[in-house]
Amino acid sequence: MELISTTLSTIKQHRIQFSISWAIYLVVLFILTSLDMLKLVLKQVASSNQIQLFTSKETEQLQKYFFDRLSISAVGCFILLLIFFGVRIHQQKKRTVPTKQFIYSTGLECFLSILIASICLILFFTVFEPVYESILQFFYRQGLSQLKELPNFVLSNGTSGIAYSLHSPLSSELSSTTLLDLFLGSLVKAIFYISLCLCLSTIIFCLLDSLKKSRNVH
Repeated sequence: MELISTTLSTIKQHRIQFSISWAIYLVVLFILTSLDMLKLVLKQVASSNQIQLFTSKETEQLQKYFFDRLSISAVGCFILLLIFFGVRIHQQKKRTVPTKQFIYSTGLECFLSILIASICLILFFTVFEPVYESILQFFYRQGLSQLKELPNFVLSNGTSGIAYSLHSPLSSELSSTTLLDLFLGSLVKAIFYISLCLCLSTIIFCLLDSLKKSRNVH
């Protein structure tokens, strides 16, 4: 209870800082969720029974493109958390709260920020699905631009039949229900990853605090 009251008191005293914190988590969640969602969308499109839009080599190139950016974003998220913890602990030197308790309080504050950011992202997707889809489409086309000599259309029978555009909206390939399922699945993975990074950051700084205290004793 003391930890919760300390965290809530800190949030009340630094409302602007807390608002900036969950806004940053919102951006990070959006990036991680969208990139992972694009990988799943590509998998869905590539395995479509109607027509094969991409060759296996093109699919691998696109998967690698989105996976590389997802990996970079994931590493950047962890580094950002470490920097955030470091800055907050440096600010804590002016306070009378024990360092370890402040670390746990900061971790709880970050977790609350993640929850708020997750709710906001879900609401954004639900209310402004066409906007979210257009942003997703932009990143999708950025991935397509990495492929050389990619045709604008693919014919259903190879050399004849119905022409399918490779740059057509994702909604034409996937239903709203499917997009929602992919979004929620990717969001859960993003939340799990950020929470894991948060736990690791808390453990790292607690260990550093313990090492610092043991050195001071000696």
